[in-house]
Amino acid sequence: MIAPIMNNKRSSSPRIDKKIFCGVCESSCGLVATIKDDDLIKLRPDPDHPNSKGFACSKGLAFGAVRDDSDRVLHPLKRTDDGSFVAVSWEQALDEIGERLNAIIKVHGRESIGLYQGNSVAWNFGAFLNLFGMAGALKTKHLYSAASIDINGYWLVSQLLYGSNFLNPVPDIARTDFMLCIGANPVVSHGSMANIGRFRDTMLGVTARGGRVVVIDPRRSETAELFEHLPIRPNGDAWLLAAMLKVIFDEGLADLAALQRQTSGSEIITDLLAPVSLAQASDAAGIPVADIQQLARDFAAAPSACAYGRCGMSIGPFATLSKYLLDVLNIATGNLDREGGWCFARPFIDLEALMHQLKSTGYDRWRTRVDGFPEVAGTAPVVSIPREITTPGKGQLRAMMVIGANPATSSPAAGELRDAFKQLDLLISQDIYITETSRMADYILPPTTWLEREGFPIFTQSHSGVPHAQWVGPTLKARGDVRDDAWIMDEISKRIGIVPADFPGAQLLGKLGLRPSPSFLMDVGLRTGPEGDWFGLRPSGLSRKKLLNNDGAIKLANGLPTGVLNKRMFTKDKKVNLDHAVFRTEMARLLASSFAQDENYPLSLISQRELRSQNTWLHNISKLVVADRVQRLRIHPTDAARYGIEEGDPVEISSPYGQIRVPEARISDEMMPGSLALPHGWGHEGGWQRAVAVGGAGYNQLTTNRADSADLPSGNATVNGISVRIRSLRDVVEMAS
Repeated sequence: MIAPIMNNKRSSSPRIDKKIFCGVCESSCGLVATIKDDDLIKLRPDPDHPNSKGFACSKGLAFGAVRDDSDRVLHPLKRTDDGSFVAVSWEQALDEIGERLNAIIKVHGRESIGLYQGNSVAWNFGAFLNLFGMAGALKTKHLYSAASIDINGYWLVSQLLYGSNFLNPVPDIARTDFMLCIGANPVVSHGSMANIGRFRDTMLGVTARGGRVVVIDPRRSETAELFEHLPIRPNGDAWLLAAMLKVIFDEGLADLAALQRQTSGSEIITDLLAPVSLAQASDAAGIPVADIQQLARDFAAAPSACAYGRCGMSIGPFATLSKYLLDVLNIATGNLDREGGWCFARPFIDLEALMHQLKSTGYDRWRTRVDGFPEVAGTAPVVSIPREITTPGKGQLRAMMVIGANPATSSPAAGELRDAFKQLDLLISQDIYITETSRMADYILPPTTWLEREGFPIFTQSHSGVPHAQWVGPTLKARGDVRDDAWIMDEISKRIGIVPADFPGAQLLGKLGLRPSPSFLMDVGLRTGPEGDWFGLRPSGLSRKKLLNNDGAIKLANGLPTGVLNKRMFTKDKKVNLDHAVFRTEMARLLASSFAQDENYPLSLISQRELRSQNTWLHNISKLVVADRVQRLRIHPTDAARYGIEEGDPVEISSPYGQIRVPEARISDEMMPGSLALPHGWGHEGGWQRAVAVGGAGYNQLTTNRADSADLPSGNATVNGISVRIRSLRDVVEMAS
């Protein structure tokens, strides 16, 4: 697939091809950009990329339209008294922001300043380093991340089991005999926390060589359509995993030798499983006991197996426990650190080691001011933001910088967050559009896109199925008067007297006029790491300069390494530490919980990812919003008949926390009876005109940010399995017509 020509200017200059990588999602697929006179002619998949191997999806191939979008913000904007925006110079915007921040700090202290990072920061190493560095220099506890909407439990489990928030095993799908896929739809998402090139084809390869893939999902998703599908009730994942483990241990199927060799504290497993009832687990998960037993036996008996779970499993009330049990399943069956199992990747920059050395990883080193949530990797959960803004006292959140995020739509209880944002003394947004969030900001500071800045896949390189290294310079000149996110944060930091870095001596260097750039710091990390050139002592090693001069990615190995457990662990005993009080508490909480549906809200709503959407952005690109594309609620025929819903009906969805209207219903037996699916990220406002015009409704108007509704150990929001009721608006629309 090739993206359309962006510009057809005539010129005698030759066309130039540059091999780059996509910065839209975690796949980080290799691309070839064809450029002429600094115009992007087309983007196409890079056939030589070692991981993506000639694959790229429509989102990445169409991204040139984002860079050239007429709705894009190209100059700093300042809000006026009447709520409109006017363009100002960078100097004016930054100076005024500095003055206002200093005034807030003088009265309320640096701890009153907050920062919020969106998912896009994961492909923006400069923003990543300066954001965490700025929070550290401010010594604020108001560092928030979109990760606490969908993945905080991962970070928590990795810290406790492996010694680092950022050390996460990857499923070795390319060599496995049995893949269990829980709450993930990689055919559409292309994978998360598992950068598996050609994810769909890699999964098909399992069955092609005689293996099995079993997909656990309330919906017969695009992934489930291709493999064995076992429907599950929303938020039933922890119950299923606990029941599978109980079968494995009760029937003597666990690999006790592997547990003794690789772990400490494995006695906790039998303690946790003792009170688990298969019948109770079956009721909670909606899966017959016999099916649970057979699945457990087959997984344990497979020559190699890997269990992989993602958003459907990690955005419920027991997200941390679910992730813990998933890892225990892989470990207890002898599949950790072995071919076809649960493996550690080979990043070309050892981010895990760097963050560990800087003491940037951890769990529960402090608690949030209002809700008392434990920090995860130095961040506080998004669910707490409104209460941190509205609750008076020392440390009250007074000013916020939002970088590459749209929390006014993507956060739980989005309406409540919007109301709270209006009470801030200062709101700054670094965004390429006037979105639902940035439209409330006092200043909008426009950043470059990934096509216009230097970059490497800082986050996804730690999860690549085929280890490789790639570092690229800007593909195109920046449009208008936009600047890199890292530069923006550094300039603001200068005006409040800090260096956006938290390593020892950073602030002293700043006083001496030395401000190490993110590229310099990452280059040092690369060159002194396991793949580095050791500053010339190992000529075959890597450096930033070497990678920038290389056309395309450099392959480091054919697949995931094995036999590296002791080398990768950050725990003191170099083993997986299984026994932690938090898991005992969570299992007790699970067993005491009720999974009965509220009779006033008898249906369970889950979010759905779409092939041509990426959370709340990309709806402004005409190529990705074509034909009859609208937001549709998926509902099983039995439920549709019960509640009087017909195909194509507009539908009202109500929860205990809000109400929305969805343009259309789609009746399909892909849904498990009693469950509904609704694409998230719709319902736009602001200056991105096409996104606003496509309509839809905000999924998060139905969710809550109540502290007791979150995953308690991690503070991760519960945005799946929302209890709702529905009614058709067909008669209302017809009457209006």
